[in-house]
Amino acid sequence: MTAEVANTTISVLRGTTTSALGDVIPTGEAVITGVPAFIGETGRKVQDPSTETPRTIRQVAGQVPGWCGIQNTDQILDERTGDTYIILSVTQPPALFGRREDWNQVLDLKRVTAAGT
Repeated sequence: MTAEVANTTISVLRGTTTSALGDVIPTGEAVITGVPAFIGETGRKVQDPSTETPRTIRQVAGQVPGWCGIQNTDQILDERTGDTYIILSVTQPPALFGRREDWNQVLDLKRVTAAGT
């Protein structure tokens, strides 16, 4: 794939600190900015089977270039919308025909803030 699939740019946020209560919290320091990325909703569930309560649970995926070195302990900031996501998992698809693709990190994401919060 090429950069044409990008629908936004992101900042990679890394680092933690300890709160006054001893909890580990992210510092949100941008280590890389302006990274072209694709972020999109891949599915949703509309019924919670355990409670039978209608709910919408969105599943979000992202794809970024491998050179940015995202780790599953990082967060990403969507520079277009202002949304912040935690990274649930980072996978690297296998190379096709023995050649690494430019876009080789696939992210499973969960939005933790909305724009303006």
